[in-house]
Amino acid sequence: MSRVRKALLHSSLSQYGARLIGLATTMIVARLLTPEEIGVFAIASAIVTVLSEFKLLGAADYLIREKELSEQKIRQALGLTVLISWGLGITVAFSGVTVAGFYNVEAIETLFYILSINFFLAPFISIPIALVNREFNFRLVLLVNFAGSVASLVSTIVLIKMGFGYYALAWALAVKTLIELLVVLFSSESSLYWKPSFSNVKEIAIFGFYNSGSNLLKRGVKIIPDLVIGKMGTPAQVGLFSRGLGFVDFIAGTLFMGVSPVVLPYLSEVKREQGNILDAYTRAVLMLSAVIWPVLTVAAIASLPTIRIFFGPQWDAAAPVASFMALWLILRTTHNFSNNLLVAVDRERLMLFKELIILVAAVALVIISFPLGLNAVAGSFLVLGVIEIGLVSWILRNALGLKVMKFFGALLPNVIISIVCGLATWAISFVVPFSADNAWKPVGAIALCLPIIWLTSLFLLRHPLATELGFLFRRTIARSS
Repeated sequence: MSRVRKALLHSSLSQYGARLIGLATTMIVARLLTPEEIGVFAIASAIVTVLSEFKLLGAADYLIREKELSEQKIRQALGLTVLISWGLGITVAFSGVTVAGFYNVEAIETLFYILSINFFLAPFISIPIALVNREFNFRLVLLVNFAGSVASLVSTIVLIKMGFGYYALAWALAVKTLIELLVVLFSSESSLYWKPSFSNVKEIAIFGFYNSGSNLLKRGVKIIPDLVIGKMGTPAQVGLFSRGLGFVDFIAGTLFMGVSPVVLPYLSEVKREQGNILDAYTRAVLMLSAVIWPVLTVAAIASLPTIRIFFGPQWDAAAPVASFMALWLILRTTHNFSNNLLVAVDRERLMLFKELIILVAAVALVIISFPLGLNAVAGSFLVLGVIEIGLVSWILRNALGLKVMKFFGALLPNVIISIVCGLATWAISFVVPFSADNAWKPVGAIALCLPIIWLTSLFLLRHPLATELGFLFRRTIARSS
């Protein structure tokens, strides 16, 4: 298990560092561009993001999951990735005119040309990263993410100051990808494969179809509001909803991203060693939701001052959206590792089935609720969250034998901790009003009080995460002495 802990440390440093730099970038952009400008880029990037889920076609996860790897399998994975990713890059470049006409936003055509660059570089980054992830070596990932994030931050600011507007955001993504490729190229820890093999890739393609299709549909749930609102409403409305969702998704993603890259290798290893994979899954959910549920609960209650301090008062209308979406993410993260579990046990088809149902429900809810306003759209996602929990629990019970009541019983301490943190945040609002102009005061009070309350709750409930934190603390003290 020490290898897993080390991987978690490097992965967390990598992902959290990149997220902090990303937060700085977002805060700066929110002050340099208008909601309408950000809305234009959000429409373009949402569509490209949908296509980008297919650019690797699951080849990276295939390499991580396989029991035995040969050089031929690696080259086949690269070959399939090149075929799909380059094909999508060409598709993006040539579809810009059509999409720009559909949304009646001329700038989307140029944005598509710029965003297509990433598709041609991605294969030569993803395969080396997958190979080091398989071995729980996340040092290279740390270097790649840090270098790419810094490059994105610097290029975004410089290009906006030079007058590129929303085009700066697209060019910054291209610069980020190029820098990541250079880090992989010159790293001694990565194994480079430049000669793809295009023969006998059917096995990887079948796996990739289900894996990438599922990832596409899962990400599509967050993108659907941008696409529907962009057609039925205005770019400014897209910008406001995108900022509200993006804010809480940033928080959830920051906490998840440190752990998520390790989950599939961890569950796959448990499966290869014939361990109890359902117990491993339950423990993974228990440990992470002990952090993410309380944080999202606090974010839901204190969305207004937090958005003001990060993005400025021009985004106040995004605060109610953020509150609803934070509650939705609490529901959604209950089974956030279910796709990793299904991949580890070779049940990718079920993964695609569940994501398709959830996406269809999301589309229907957004279209029905939009005439009632952005807050109604955000509120409809609570219904979606309940649907998702019920569906995934049913699938895991029938396909893998998950004991649903035992699973939710294990998560009860996390519910208690979240309620305690939520009540504490609500109490702070009476002492330091959240609607006050000085947003830093309530945010500062929350930042000072809530970590203590959260830690105290963990130890009083004798949560397994408290044991892990105690282990890390003792180990740190032992090393420093």
